[in-house]
Amino acid sequence: MMHAPSLFRTHRAVAGALVLAFAGILASASCANPVDEHVVLGTPDDGAFEAGVQEAPSFTNVDSGTDATVDAEVSAPPKTLACIGTECPWPYATCPSATGSDDYICGIDLRTDPKNCGACGNVCPTSTTFGLLNMTTRCVAGKCQRECNSVTSYYDYRDCNGDVNDGCEADAKNDLDNCGACGIVCPPGTDHCVDGKCGCSPGMIYCGNPLLGAKACKDPTSDNDNCGGCGIKCTTPADAGAPPPNMEYGCVGAQCGQAKCKSGFQDCDGVVDPNGCETNITDVNNCGGCGVKCGPGEQCVVPKSGAPYCGCASGETLCVNSADGAVCTDLSQDTKNCGACGNVCLGSGGGLNHGYPKCRQGFCSYDCEVGWADCDGNTVNGCETNLMVNTGNCGACGHRCDAAKGQPCIDGQCLMVECDGGTDPVTK
Repeated sequence: MMHAPSLFRTHRAVAGALVLAFAGILASASCANPVDEHVVLGTPDDGAFEAGVQEAPSFTNVDSGTDATVDAEVSAPPKTLACIGTECPWPYATCPSATGSDDYICGIDLRTDPKNCGACGNVCPTSTTFGLLNMTTRCVAGKCQRECNSVTSYYDYRDCNGDVNDGCEADAKNDLDNCGACGIVCPPGTDHCVDGKCGCSPGMIYCGNPLLGAKACKDPTSDNDNCGGCGIKCTTPADAGAPPPNMEYGCVGAQCGQAKCKSGFQDCDGVVDPNGCETNITDVNNCGGCGVKCGPGEQCVVPKSGAPYCGCASGETLCVNSADGAVCTDLSQDTKNCGACGNVCLGSGGGLNHGYPKCRQGFCSYDCEVGWADCDGNTVNGCETNLMVNTGNCGACGHRCDAAKGQPCIDGQCLMVECDGGTDPVTK
């Protein structure tokens, strides 16, 4: 059967020309000041053509028979967003601030703003009672909701009984009846829930308070401050002579007054008298223990807590500081040791406004959070500009919306709408 590809291509070419011509007429006649660079094409409304007046053009392959379908993408005219919008689309709104001023046109997201939750001026409730109940409120999908305080290093509050009157009553880090999660009850005989786990590790005893977490677990066989039990501190016996080199009197086998190696030393030759604990276990030949030798290029790393270990691969440098002890690090990208040990980049301890520090090739810099930028170049105030709502820096520094006409910045784009066929921008 013969096909007519040339006729079909001709029809489609005519269709394309008609659509482009029709779209051009709409754009030129719909508003007085269309903004060509913001034109966005979309899917037309079903009622774009008035029945009985003009029929939407459609083209059918001459060889398609009864199975012919309408090419909707070709036949229907596109929507053109060519006029400036001035009215906030949901969920955005222009709400007065506490000082009575408007920060930005349409700058408030009514779905998440706790001071304008669902509507301008609808403040999610706060109370000193909330603090006592370990809870707060947050705006979620335009409604104020109560929730437990954020998890910290010391506490993890949960509402395990479902009773709002006592708030978030259970601390999953320290509650024996809800240890680690609601409903996890520690076995009988367990004295404490320690950092979300039932009791201390075998051989350890609990001495302290919840703020210490796992550090509250002590070894009663060797801890000089908890020897044989919590709070039993060892002292040097009055009749004791001077201990052998690198040794001290302390807790050994849960007994005070025993000679023991000082931290960082071991008795590797087994002869206490006369050389005591002769071996420094922080060197590359005895790193963390007798005879533990580091490999070629490695160094013996002494961390702030824990035993020494062999480390520092090729490209890493051993840095010693008061915060972390000894660490192996890459000076080209470590924000706490950028280019040199101890060179801390701005904001490494927090506090950088909507940004975070970066170390690039040994030089300090910083990056902004998504949606924020440093438009004034001032490192003191960090990333001060909200690109999502700032009409003078919409989506990028220096990209301005038409503020004189009241055009807002919505999600980093100057608001454009369909033109209504009149001479003024659409504001519906």
